[in-house]
Amino acid sequence: MRLRCTARLWCTTLLSVWAGSAVQAPHALAHDWYPAECCAERDCAPADTVLRRADGSYLVTSRGLSVAIPRDYHNWRQAPDGRLHVCLRQLRSGSVYLICAFRGPGV
Repeated sequence: MRLRCTARLWCTTLLSVWAGSAVQAPHALAHDWYPAECCAERDCAPADTVLRRADGSYLVTSRGLSVAIPRDYHNWRQAPDGRLHVCLRQLRSGSVYLICAFRGPGV
């Protein structure tokens, strides 16, 4: 799309607003569907790595934190994008606490 601007300031402002909203949109959209009880605007994210262990459990890493999700974990929630997402919080002791876990049909 080609814009024809008569005022250089107006074009600069318009492009700045557009670029700023484009940069912020993925973060906002990523947290739009996480339930409030799972996420404090920083606890939830898609998994960076998922390793299915021989015993049926998952070793999941997200945002530099890792957690093991047992095979018999019964609190799975549905992920709208079909990916595995986790809401993790690191405690003062250094251990990682799983708040919520989401997965799609094939995970």
